[in-house]
Amino acid sequence: MKILSLLILVVVLSACSEKQMEEFAFRKTLEYQLTDLCGEDEACIAAVKDQTRACMEKSDWYKYVKDQDNQAELDRFTSAFYACLVDPDGNPYFLNKPAAGEDKST
Repeated sequence: MKILSLLILVVVLSACSEKQMEEFAFRKTLEYQLTDLCGEDEACIAAVKDQTRACMEKSDWYKYVKDQDNQAELDRFTSAFYACLVDPDGNPYFLNKPAAGEDKST
């Protein structure tokens, strides 16, 4: 049974493109981290699971991945992504904090 499961996994993974694998890994990492931040808030956890993929697309996650060493790109992505994960009233569950030493009040 383990061999059959492993064989199925290999076949499925070999059918995925590199971008699909990156998207899967990036999405699962985000979901894990954000679910942890939600704590015991079931509505937040559900929103993370339901909205992450669409919010990644809306915030152009791949542009960030290609330029992830750029602080401005990180700020752009996180601002857009966090603003997209919302409760039923349209309020974001998470807020983007400025990088250390950066003042966003002006």
